[in-house]
Amino acid sequence: MISEDLRDLVGRVAEHARRWDDGEDHTVAAGLLTASGAVVLGVNTYHFLGGPCAEVAALSNHASSRPDDPVVAVVAARGPSGAVIPPCGKCRQVMFDLDPGIRFVVREPSGLTTRTAAELLPFAYDWHAVKEPQTVYMWEGYEHLVRSGAKTQTIRVDDPFFPGPARIVFEKDDGEVVALPATVTEVLPLGRDELTEEIAQRDGFAGLAELHEALDRHYPGLAADGRVDVVRFVLGSAEPGPGERPDAALGSREV
Repeated sequence: MISEDLRDLVGRVAEHARRWDDGEDHTVAAGLLTASGAVVLGVNTYHFLGGPCAEVAALSNHASSRPDDPVVAVVAARGPSGAVIPPCGKCRQVMFDLDPGIRFVVREPSGLTTRTAAELLPFAYDWHAVKEPQTVYMWEGYEHLVRSGAKTQTIRVDDPFFPGPARIVFEKDDGEVVALPATVTEVLPLGRDELTEEIAQRDGFAGLAELHEALDRHYPGLAADGRVDVVRFVLGSAEPGPGERPDAALGSREV
């Protein structure tokens, strides 16, 4: 089920799609619901070079009529039937960039429902996140070792990092997420057979044998000469992200 305001939005968009459908250049309508309850409509314009989708056309109308009234939901419908249709990939990304929480009205087997832009676009390119410090996830059991300075590196396989600002994050079993500001100081690409006792100790292990046992647990099938990255870090500098408790940590995907 959807809310009454979304039912009204669907009805108005379906009517718009039926009214302006010409079977050729204008075949889809879209409507945006704003935070104030206003509805902004638009239709697509087909062109062989690529024309704006109805959702993008509605966004243009929104920008020229009520830009300070945030978009909270969107629906698209095809003419002449007025049937609700899902957004294309481009429109999902456009809405995600505007606000990942914008809801799309979509049809499931049980009827109309809503999904956020983030839900409809998993692994979306997030230009906001690109500007944030890289996140180094760790098992919560390593938190005390990191805090005490006994663990100043992590060894990763197919999990690339680079020197620069970072957050060491510990996602705990009780649901708490804690982040320690840090800086990645260097990344050493090595073969597993090149690891040393000194590297093992910097990782918080008693010795090389214990490190190899941990590697076998975390990366089953890693060959004796398999490639690993030794990621070294110091605490400090980076800021915790939204929803994370500062000056603490997480973990589950590293050694």
